[in-house]
Amino acid sequence: MTDAKGESARRRRRRTVVVTFVLAAVVFTSGTGSVTALPDGGGVVAPQVSAPDNVTERNESTPTADGDGTADRAAVRPRPQPESPAPADTEGIDTSRTGPSTAEAAGFPVLQPADDNVTVAVAENESVRAGETTTMTFEVTNDGDEDVTDVVVTLQSTGTVTFGPPTAPQTSQAISLEELDDDETETVTIDVSAASVEPGDYPVFATVQYTLDEDDNDDDEDDDGDTDDEIVVTGGPSPVLIPVDDARSFDITPVHDQIPVDGSGVYTVRVTNDGSETVTDVVATLNVTPPLSSESPTAYIGRLEAGESETVRFALESSTDAIETTTGVAVTLIYDTETGDRTRTDPVTTQVAIADTDEPTDVDSVAPFAAVAVVFVLAAIWWFRRR
Repeated sequence: MTDAKGESARRRRRRTVVVTFVLAAVVFTSGTGSVTALPDGGGVVAPQVSAPDNVTERNESTPTADGDGTADRAAVRPRPQPESPAPADTEGIDTSRTGPSTAEAAGFPVLQPADDNVTVAVAENESVRAGETTTMTFEVTNDGDEDVTDVVVTLQSTGTVTFGPPTAPQTSQAISLEELDDDETETVTIDVSAASVEPGDYPVFATVQYTLDEDDNDDDEDDDGDTDDEIVVTGGPSPVLIPVDDARSFDITPVHDQIPVDGSGVYTVRVTNDGSETVTDVVATLNVTPPLSSESPTAYIGRLEAGESETVRFALESSTDAIETTTGVAVTLIYDTETGDRTRTDPVTTQVAIADTDEPTDVDSVAPFAAVAVVFVLAAIWWFRRR
C-alpha cells in the first residue's frame, strides 16, 4: 500500500515537471523571446530579445564615431521630434572668413557690389593697344542726391592691364577727389599699359570710399565737436572694363644678314609699318649676344606712315673665336603714337649668318679696292693712247 502511494506521488511530480516545461516553452515561444536549442539538447537557454524592425534598420545604417558600423544604445534610441523647428541663433554665428578664398588665392579680389552713388567708368572711345601704354580718361560720377566728400577711388590690376609706364608697371592706382556734388562727374587721366593679349575688354577692380553727410548740415555737431551725421561709405571692389585693341603691327625683314668670322660688317633690316596709323620718332635698337657685338646698336628711322618702309643698318662685329653659324638678334622699335604716348614693341628676333668668307661685306672696306681699280683703268687708257 505504501509502495502504491509512493509510486502515485512520483508520477504526479513527473507530470508537474513536464507540464511546467511545456508551459514555459509555450510562454517563451509565443512571447517576446525565443528559445535557442543547444546542440546537445540540455541545459537552460536564456531568451534573446529581438529588436523591432525600425530599430534594426537604424542600427545597420547609422555608423558610430569609431566607424565600425555598430550603433550603440544611444544611437538607436528614438528621439522625440519637436513640434516646430527652433529659430537659429544668428547672433552667435561667426561669419568671418578663416582663410583666403579661391579668387584671392589666384590673385583676384573678392568682388562686392558697386556703390550706387559714386561710380567709376572709362570715358567713351577710350582704349589701349595690346603691348602699348596710353593715357586713358576715367570718369568718377556722383549719381546720388547728396554731396559727398573725401572721395578715394582705388584701381587694382590683375596683371593683364597695369598702371604707369611698362618699364615700371604698378598694380594699383589711387584717385582722390575732395568733393563731388550730386550729379557731378570728374575726369582723371591715368597711364595704362596692356600686355600683348588678344583684343577685348579686360577688367581692373575699383573700390570707392567717401564721406556722406546724411543731414547736409555742417553745423550739426555734438558736445564733443564731432560731426554726428557723417558716415563713411565703401563700395566694391567691382570690375571696370578696359578696352584693349589689336596690337600695332610692324614687319622687320633682314636685307643683308651676313657677317664674316672674326670680322665686321653691316647688318641691314627693312622696317615696315603694317598698321593703319602713323608713328613718329621711330628708333630701332638691336640687342646682340656673343659672339656678336655692336658699338652702335641704335638706328633712327623717324616718321613711318601706314604701309611705309625704311631700311636701317647696324654695324656688327664677330669675335675671334666665332665659327660659321646662324644666330639670332633682337630688334625693338620705340616710337610715339598719334596721341603722343611713347611706347615700344616687344623684341622681334631675326637671323644673322656668321660666314667664313674672304669677300668683304663692309661697304667701307670696298672703297679702297674700287679706287685702286679706277686707277688701273685710267692708267691702261693712258698707256693705250700713248701707243
